[in-house]
Amino acid sequence: MNLVPQYAFFVAGTGTHLNRLHAFENALLNAGPIAHNLVAVSSILPAGCKIITPGEGFAMLKLGAITFCVMAREDTDVPDRWASASVGVVKPKDPNRAGYLSEYHGHASSREDAARTAQWLAREMFEVKFGCKIADLELENIEAAAASIRHPGGDVWVSAVALCMLVLCARD
Repeated sequence: MNLVPQYAFFVAGTGTHLNRLHAFENALLNAGPIAHNLVAVSSILPAGCKIITPGEGFAMLKLGAITFCVMAREDTDVPDRWASASVGVVKPKDPNRAGYLSEYHGHASSREDAARTAQWLAREMFEVKFGCKIADLELENIEAAAASIRHPGGDVWVSAVALCMLVLCARD
């Protein structure tokens, strides 16, 4: 069984509900047509893994399939607090080099701030993991998917989620 992803794509969304789990589910639905059994993994974007659009990626996945992802999630029920989540990636142009995926879970006050933090984390962790400087490499991608939501007050939960969905192979 080959468990090395061939494709990856990024989505992010937010949700609100009286129940924490339902707020998270709403955030997943806001991110895209996610009807998969998600298994969270970490950090390494395999060498040769192609970044594709969400439309291309969801078309390759079968509903209900076990689907690996790198997930960032933040929930809160504290009025006026932000919930922010982002997944960042550093992908070298060299198809023989692996990339790095980072997750940010926190209280950044905007989607842009959450994305910047995830990108910074991906750069830093890439350099530590692979023992090289980003400045010495030609990069294909440094990007992030991010979501942020401010709690509106009242008796509700808010949730922000960002995912890098990993596709093992094209759908049969």
